[in-house]
Amino acid sequence: MSGSSNATPWGKITKPPIESMNFAAIVEQEKQMKLANERERRKLTEEQNIEEAKKQEQLDELHNNISRGDFEANLPREVLDFLKSEEEELAIAEATVLTDCESDAVIAQMLQAQFDREYNDDLNRIEKAKNKQSKITLSLEKYRKPYLRDVGEELEDDIAEGHEFFKEKHDWDRFESNERLLEAIPKCGYTVDEEGGMITKHDANLCGVRNACRMMSFPLEVATGDGAGFDMKLSNSVFNQLKTHARKGHKKNRMQDRKDNAATAEKGVDGRTRLLLYKLINNQVLEQIDGIISTGKEAVILHAYSNPIFTGCDPKLPKIVPKECAVKIFKTTLNDFKQRDRYIKDDYRFKDRFNVRFSKQNNFVIINMWAEKEMFNLMRIKKVGINCPEVVILKKHVLVMSFIGDQNRAAPKLKDALLSYSEWCVAYDEVVDAMHKLFNEAKLVHGDLSEYNILWHNGKCWFIDVAQSVEPHHPNALEFLMRDCNNIITFFARKGVHNHSKEQLFKYITSLSAEKLNVALLERMHTKGANVCLATAPNRDECPLERVPLEYPFDLLWENAIQSKVETPIIDQAANVLNVIQPADCRIQASLNEVFNESPVTASAVNTLSNTANI
Repeated sequence: MSGSSNATPWGKITKPPIESMNFAAIVEQEKQMKLANERERRKLTEEQNIEEAKKQEQLDELHNNISRGDFEANLPREVLDFLKSEEEELAIAEATVLTDCESDAVIAQMLQAQFDREYNDDLNRIEKAKNKQSKITLSLEKYRKPYLRDVGEELEDDIAEGHEFFKEKHDWDRFESNERLLEAIPKCGYTVDEEGGMITKHDANLCGVRNACRMMSFPLEVATGDGAGFDMKLSNSVFNQLKTHARKGHKKNRMQDRKDNAATAEKGVDGRTRLLLYKLINNQVLEQIDGIISTGKEAVILHAYSNPIFTGCDPKLPKIVPKECAVKIFKTTLNDFKQRDRYIKDDYRFKDRFNVRFSKQNNFVIINMWAEKEMFNLMRIKKVGINCPEVVILKKHVLVMSFIGDQNRAAPKLKDALLSYSEWCVAYDEVVDAMHKLFNEAKLVHGDLSEYNILWHNGKCWFIDVAQSVEPHHPNALEFLMRDCNNIITFFARKGVHNHSKEQLFKYITSLSAEKLNVALLERMHTKGANVCLATAPNRDECPLERVPLEYPFDLLWENAIQSKVETPIIDQAANVLNVIQPADCRIQASLNEVFNESPVTASAVNTLSNTANI
């Protein structure tokens, strides 16, 4: 067994030699076999057809040779009598018809009967159409015409009447039967049944079944089940509790369902927005509006073509309107208006129009202010030379801008752009320069700058979505700017561009050190009425002396106060003066002189306070 694989206990098996065959020979062999099978099948089919033709010829010859007398001789006597009677009756009927049809009066009666029948059928159709949804039944019986009917037509009318009677008396379920009983009760409120018992409209069984039927019309979120499948009855108290519970749940989810349906079906383009779009087309601002370019949680952007006739809103200052436009429609539903509060309420441009109590503010008013804010920000950014869409026109919450892209194809976002390393470096430098120019020249902070709000078109970066941009004196401006710096540094770091940290970028833009920025300056930036120059000065060395931010060495002042306990009243008075001083005023030295004139102090206390003011 340890030998060759062909060895067995009975000896060595010799395999026959395998003949080598060509693939073309195999294909040719298969083809010959198919042709041979086809020839055999055709031959068998021809032989069967010849045999059937011979059998048919023999049957025909047999029928032709048999005469009528021989055929009748082979039939039974009863069959022959039945055939003869049928032939006689058929001959009599044909003779009668021919005799009747010879009279013109009979033909006229038949035609008139047919016309009357068709006329009555038309009246029946009109009557059914009038009584279909009407509470008052209309009858056209007196307009119908009588006519002679044959036996078949009378039978059909009886069958139709039987079907109508069955339809009228048939009830689909017990609910329909119960309603019939309640409708049969007259206005007096009671009736007598067949057995002589009194039935009122307040009957417990009838009212229970009616309540069960009403429960089936509850909203879909209420699991009612099949109340008609069994004898279910509900008392009035139980039904009222169920109805109250279902109404509360439906009212709670009704607003959310309406918003979901509007967002799904309309995509933010509701009836009011469609009317604004129609007006833009009728006023020859736009020529054509195409499909959706992009959708988001705040707005929907459509592609459109401008009308060549339109040259701007001001006829004295005509401008060239781009051929392709982007129509930005701010959604009026499914928006978190509280997030817009922090961007609008502290903007001086909307200070008199914005209500701090946000619950009293109309949502449409806020959306309109949000669109207007983006228009103003785009115009300010375009004025300083930063790449951004050009504003064409604003109508309430519909903003028409220039389209960033070519041939109906929008420019890709920076996160979707496919660039080389050198192009990423150029894009980073361009974004940093634009942020510096945006802060120092346009006096704006983007507030939501990231790779999602920057487009790459024609080798340049374009800023979009600037509705949330705020000015530098906004209480949260530095916070927003630091967040933008973090987003930009993080994104370009993933692309292999490592030039600055977020603190270095923040310092390059604002000339303020994010690491050494003291608490007093931050408090001054977040207090109401802070000076704009404290945040917008491009260079700290160029800032006037009266505008230089003050630094308060509270620790040093506290240590000096402990050491000189004897001059405690004097130091307390000086501290009170420091607390009264406003952050934007640089008059500490004058206040100290007034204190010095009122009461003499020791040299050490004066030196301490003077050093504090100098710092």
